[in-house]
Amino acid sequence: MPFSYKSGRSNTDYSNQTNPSIATSSSDASSTYPHTSHVEEPTLKVLIVGAGIGGLLLGYCLERAGIDYVILERAPRPHTTKTTIQFTANTLHAIDQLGLLEEVLKISKPITGVTLHKHSMSVVGRIDFLFHKERAEFCRILMSRMRPDRIQWGRKVLETVSGDIGVQCRCANGYVVQGDILVGADGAYSAVRQNLFRNLKEKSLLPKSDMESLKFTQNAIIGMTEPLDPVDFPEAATEFGRCQIVIGKDSSPYTLWITPTSENRLTWSVTGLLITETKGEQNLMVSQFGPEEVRKTCNLIESLESPIGGSLATLIAHTPEENMIKILVEEKHYKTWHHGRTVLMGDACHKFVSFSGQGPEQAMLDAICLANVFYGLKKPYPFADITEAFAMYHELRSPVSKAAVQTSGQMANLINGQGLGSEIKRKLVFNLPMWMQALSVDKAQTRPLLHFLPAIPGRGSKSVGAPSVKSV
Repeated sequence: MPFSYKSGRSNTDYSNQTNPSIATSSSDASSTYPHTSHVEEPTLKVLIVGAGIGGLLLGYCLERAGIDYVILERAPRPHTTKTTIQFTANTLHAIDQLGLLEEVLKISKPITGVTLHKHSMSVVGRIDFLFHKERAEFCRILMSRMRPDRIQWGRKVLETVSGDIGVQCRCANGYVVQGDILVGADGAYSAVRQNLFRNLKEKSLLPKSDMESLKFTQNAIIGMTEPLDPVDFPEAATEFGRCQIVIGKDSSPYTLWITPTSENRLTWSVTGLLITETKGEQNLMVSQFGPEEVRKTCNLIESLESPIGGSLATLIAHTPEENMIKILVEEKHYKTWHHGRTVLMGDACHKFVSFSGQGPEQAMLDAICLANVFYGLKKPYPFADITEAFAMYHELRSPVSKAAVQTSGQMANLINGQGLGSEIKRKLVFNLPMWMQALSVDKAQTRPLLHFLPAIPGRGSKSVGAPSVKSV
């Protein structure tokens, strides 16, 4: 039976499954969290593994749709996020529907585009578009709108079991939770995906390409400064910021990115083969990149010249150690996104190079699409309808995310490439006429809406010339 759009509601209480100190009674929840729904009849239950951007947004969308859910997060507490994300028209329309747009705009810094510099600091060219940047605050906004007992901290998923009548997650501390649908939103090294793929491989159902490892391209170190003095760092205090990129050269093959963000802070990153003298696999395994490796990498790159004056050492000195992280820059688009009652989203099914800005945005687009197809399921939620909903999600999102992965990889190669050929390509791409830049931005825009919330009026139209604030 094909599914259609119809809302479901739930009164499931998780207070006996979490820390009593954060449990909320249903009467308190109805006033503090006005979109939480409680009725007598239980309904579809969605288990979300991972409390990153995608998992949290999906959870809040389900909250608004009246669909039962719980988020399982391996971390013992909310993340201290060291990176930013971009908000564009692709996601801001749905965020507006959720009533979050004004809050997002308040915590974000509008960025008007990218300026590319040679190693000598001469300008190669510009690409103009508008987006807003913020991450940790957006996560806090989402969590503040959900009942605290909907997010289960310290739940490291070890095993998942899926069948015709339900799905089960077993966690490291012996905790077991059951539901109707399992969503793997737990990142590039997803435990949900690993369990799913292991089972599919045993049944000879896993494509060969999905057995291959993530494609490693280079390393990156990312940092976010403390709030800066506008007198010393005027770039951090401007109303509209601009991302500035400095291309490395053969003797110093590192690419430097600097972007202003909210509260007079600057985010910076350096990409390249950031190999220090650390022995063994610590330069290869992201899980091994601890504080000592971060410090060694900072020593390696601190002399890089900055487009805002001086060297990178100045920004490093204003960046708390807990606000720096060294990661692998990897990419991969998986063919398998779902099987049985399990479905993947975000980095679990499409990993982007870390500095493209596409990873979090595509995870949010996944969340919007999944919320819509879950909302379309009808009672009694037969297994065949769930499978059909997953197939629709994959059909809608896989081609778009695959194109985005490819484009992000091509742009990374364009920016990081060395030699005369790369210089010519950069000169062409970063000096396109405004109408061609606007056309390329329009092609990447999807602007999905949530089917279970009232539509909102458009804020602007397709780009004509340089984008403006009204474009979002």
